[in-house]
Amino acid sequence: MGYDEIYETYQELSEEHVNRDLFNHSTQSAEETIEDIKNNKIAIYTAFTGDYDTLKHPEVIDENCDYICFTDNPELTSDLWKIIPMEDSILDNNRKAKQYKLLPHKYLKDYKYSFWLDGTFKIKGSIREYIYKYIKANSQMLVVVHTERDCVYEEYKASKIIPRYPRAVMEEQIEFYRSQGFPEHYGLGVMGALFRQHNHPDVIKVMEDWWDENIKYTNQDQLSFAYVAWKNDFHPSVSRVYYWDNEYWAKEAGDYHHKVIFTTPITSDNLRAKIGVEVENMELGDSIDLSREELYLLVNDVKGMAGYRIDTAGRIGYLQNEYNEFMGSNSLKLTKPLRVAGDLARKVKHSHYLKSLKNSNVNATVELEEYSAIKNLGIINESNYAHIHPCLDPILHFIEEGSKTDSIDDKMKYVDPIFDLYYYITVNDVRDEDPILHYLRKGIHMKLRFNRKYPNFVDNITENLHLQLDNFATDRIKKELDSNRYITDSKVLIDYIVTTKEFKTDTIKVGVFLEDNFDNMNACPFIRIHTPFSKLSESGDYHFFIYGQEIMPLLDIDNMINAHIFDVIVVQRVNPFSNQILKKAKKHNIKIVYEADDDFLNIDPENPSYHYIINNFNNIKKLVTNSEQIVVSTNGLKERFNKMDLDNVEVIKNYYVNDSLPLKAFKFRGNEFIKIGYFGTLTHGDDIELVRNVILRLKEIFSKKGITVLFEIAGASLDENSDWFNIIKIPYYPMSMHTFYDWLGKHSEWDIGIIPLVNTDFNSCKSELKYIEFAALGIPVVASNVEAYNRSIKDGVNGYLASNEDEWVDKMSLLIEDPVLRNGFVNNARDDILENYNLKSRVNQWDEIFKGLIE
Repeated sequence: MGYDEIYETYQELSEEHVNRDLFNHSTQSAEETIEDIKNNKIAIYTAFTGDYDTLKHPEVIDENCDYICFTDNPELTSDLWKIIPMEDSILDNNRKAKQYKLLPHKYLKDYKYSFWLDGTFKIKGSIREYIYKYIKANSQMLVVVHTERDCVYEEYKASKIIPRYPRAVMEEQIEFYRSQGFPEHYGLGVMGALFRQHNHPDVIKVMEDWWDENIKYTNQDQLSFAYVAWKNDFHPSVSRVYYWDNEYWAKEAGDYHHKVIFTTPITSDNLRAKIGVEVENMELGDSIDLSREELYLLVNDVKGMAGYRIDTAGRIGYLQNEYNEFMGSNSLKLTKPLRVAGDLARKVKHSHYLKSLKNSNVNATVELEEYSAIKNLGIINESNYAHIHPCLDPILHFIEEGSKTDSIDDKMKYVDPIFDLYYYITVNDVRDEDPILHYLRKGIHMKLRFNRKYPNFVDNITENLHLQLDNFATDRIKKELDSNRYITDSKVLIDYIVTTKEFKTDTIKVGVFLEDNFDNMNACPFIRIHTPFSKLSESGDYHFFIYGQEIMPLLDIDNMINAHIFDVIVVQRVNPFSNQILKKAKKHNIKIVYEADDDFLNIDPENPSYHYIINNFNNIKKLVTNSEQIVVSTNGLKERFNKMDLDNVEVIKNYYVNDSLPLKAFKFRGNEFIKIGYFGTLTHGDDIELVRNVILRLKEIFSKKGITVLFEIAGASLDENSDWFNIIKIPYYPMSMHTFYDWLGKHSEWDIGIIPLVNTDFNSCKSELKYIEFAALGIPVVASNVEAYNRSIKDGVNGYLASNEDEWVDKMSLLIEDPVLRNGFVNNARDDILENYNLKSRVNQWDEIFKGLIE
């Protein structure tokens, strides 16, 4: 389908779509509205989170406009754009940026009008001209009509196959809209270019409601805007420009966010590790009715995980079916030709490639050069090609016939997947020429990329693509090994684990396989693995390769660890890939260390993580019995492993993480109010119940003395309606341990800390970590008199131990009434953790283990 045909089809469809009920259809003159816009300064703005380091300079700069960028990158600079730092936020990066997009009345109060443009676009023409052309009379907002659909329900079908959107959440969202009577084909906008009179009360109401939907459900804001507008009887003006590329802005070369990648890991799969609970057994109940942003996001993630509780292979197959269904649906009637044959319409229309092709002839000499290049590079699988086109010479036939007649989908059956056809077409604006021939004729000389994961690695046209890629990856690994001892770059990690080469270094190479995503580690990997290993890497004796859970689904499991690339592999806790890792380690004589801080082999069926652990039980047992070394956090846990006749278990106790949790001195806040604090995960419901009567009795006792006793819980409960404790909000999304420690150090304004722990077999293996953390926070503690704490707390010296309800009440009462006693406990506990729970000693233990294994 050529440009003219595509553009005509788009115009016909967009004309139909702009007539939907969503949009403003006023026929009045907009002269007065335009005049007011002309007389006011417009804020043209965008927002970036993460490592963006450049802003696109507009080709046309409008008068009486300010160009503003909100960002959390302190290194971002611009001669034109005014850089405004973002506020601190608990939100994920997408929503952190989106709040500036959706709530300009909060951040641009001094402007009457604003124009938002997504940062992936470059301004090419006058934004004011665009607004004047399409704004309707008395309209407070202007949006772009959706290029392909006019219905939220069809947009849901298109979005549910994209892994970054949790389908289970979208299902609930879309069913809710349907239950409210929201009609089909109401209209749909593309929400990346928005003009608004943002301080108008009607706009503020719509934007606030829109933001709520993005918090309660998914951040796919196109799903929610039409519904919010319908609910508020709000009708924006609409333009018919082709959103992706028009005379006013254009998307620069790069990946389209609608590209479906089936191997992308499910973000919600890490939720169990974040909050320490098996979501299949969670009682969500009324949680969705909570209005707090953090709790909405937590519930959102819970539902996202519950909706995808199948294995990776099953998920890929499931998504493939969804994708195939969508590809054959009416809602895609324009998408495919737009994305493939005519995407970026104006670029195609004026493409110098297209013009040159019309006047070009491929002579025999050129064909011979192309023939040799295709042959040498191995771009085409000749056997696969001959299966489709029976012929004597597949490469010659391709140049003369197949390159001209085969569809892109047909070509994908015989072109080596290293050459990503769709990627090359989209990024390099290739439409009416075969991408392979285009690359050989122009792309190779212009250093054009044909693979999203790798830059242009082709040095010549005489050597096989795979060999050249292998050389490139090898060079990249060598550079990383030379410059870094603690490797977390996913590109290098993926290359390294599938290489067939061994890299000679004078270091011990340790492959580390976490249960969590690296960027969002909870307490266990952060304290047990990341902190000591990153510190040990500074010695110069090691290279650590840190594989987070998010990397593993991106790998071909059968094609990893193909050489002795590690001297030691550390596998932590419950890792679904441990069986494959173990097999490959044994094959290449790589030593295995299993690290755990809980008794997973004797887990109680009442434990919220029971089903998750049982599903991986055989892998855990096999890993334990085949490891050269087992490292645990407590003596109790070591005793459990000893019962299995294992004599290779070493205890590395938890410690004070001084880099993340600075020591705080005791603080006396007066005795009029006494705050008792507890923090933990949602797995501690039974532990909290242990002190219910204790807290109620203390409240009653001290109320008679004019002292108000408050009990505050952070993280361990979502019950905001309790009559005996208060909830303190914590940053659930994301809740990495680093983020949590930072938050805890700033918000733990407690006079006394309590550590209740039910005396069970599972809990007997728990560590004294909470005692260490409370000591660092400058908070005296009372703890259950169980093994986890009676080995670290000396009763009456650095804390109190309580065995029953009366002891809890008596010892808590002593601390409430005596601030001098509290101060003494804090000082003694602080001395204890500095002497007996220091990071250096734990690092030394790991050092001895690794060096002992490779002797």
